Amino acid sequence: MEDLALKRMQEGFMSGGVMTILIGGLALGGLLLYGSKSGQELPLWPALAVCLVNLVAAIKIILDVKKAKKLRQETSSNKAKSIHPPR
Repeated sequence: MEDLALKRMQEGFMSGGVMTILIGGLALGGLLLYGSKSGQELPLWPALAVCLVNLVAAIKIILDVKKAKKLRQETSSNKAKSIHPPR
């Protein structure tokens, strides 16, 4: 079971983009919690910075997924060509 978990981590199961979004979400949650406990408004610039980081990370995840799909399709088509060469 540990081997499967380790293999998924190595394959990018928890990619850098996902980690960035999780950390950004925790930071934004912390800012909201701070604002509710202290009675102060949410600090604007730190909240905007966290939102921007999350937006960039989401775009990176989308691009990485598209790239992985393209590589997977190319690999599968190359394997199919090597198994069944044209006559």
